[in-house]
Amino acid sequence: MPKSPLAEFFEFANDLGFESVELRNDLAGKEILDGLPDDTVRNLLNVTGIKPLTINALYPFEDARALDANLAKLKGLIAEAKRINCLRIVLCPLNEPGDPRSPGQRADQLVTALNAFGPLFAEAKMIGLIEPLGFSVSALRTKKEALAGISQCDYPGSYRLLHDTFHHYLGEETDFFPAETALVHVSGVLPGKPRSAIADSDRVLVTGDDILDNRGQVATLLKSGYTGPFSYEPFSEEVQSLSVATLKIDLQNSIQYLFS
Repeated sequence: MPKSPLAEFFEFANDLGFESVELRNDLAGKEILDGLPDDTVRNLLNVTGIKPLTINALYPFEDARALDANLAKLKGLIAEAKRINCLRIVLCPLNEPGDPRSPGQRADQLVTALNAFGPLFAEAKMIGLIEPLGFSVSALRTKKEALAGISQCDYPGSYRLLHDTFHHYLGEETDFFPAETALVHVSGVLPGKPRSAIADSDRVLVTGDDILDNRGQVATLLKSGYTGPFSYEPFSEEVQSLSVATLKIDLQNSIQYLFS
């Protein structure tokens, strides 16, 4: 619901019985909290009972060329998060063609970035959620690589994994890390495109036609001990253009299918 006012978004989530929502900082023409004053935002949270789960996202978080800019951005995101008692910020890697860095340089710069951000997260008592992107041009494609960076940095307690079912599929990753995972993103993709041609715009609500095996991924995580939240992330304009009434029905049907 990228075009909806914050109040409408919170009410929508509350009507469906959701506990939390993610807030984005990349919606064109919109501020994270719609430019609302603190007392208005607090009232919205109190009335709906909704809790902000994350601010999504700092990008490209691991590129050393953007380190100074990212430190400034992260400070701003942390300040916004504190206003609403949000304890997690999503971190997404560079996802563009032409990245000149070698795999070794990428791994080194990942650790450098985690060390630079660690004190900010530690002081704020917040967690950075690292979301590997499975696209072929992504600088960080797998959760295994992300965990290697976390293990080598000086602030491992400040970071957890974000498992995205879409990127798990695109990255052809078979490993699951339920104990290290703090959030799961779900979205479906319909048949018709080869794996290499699938884009964010193909991400829809999960249905029985889904090719990503969301049900299997979710079942594996739950059976392996994952107890954290699940968050829908369908970027398709087809989904985002649905009426609120239709979206509610489709989303409820998707949830029932996904967890049945």
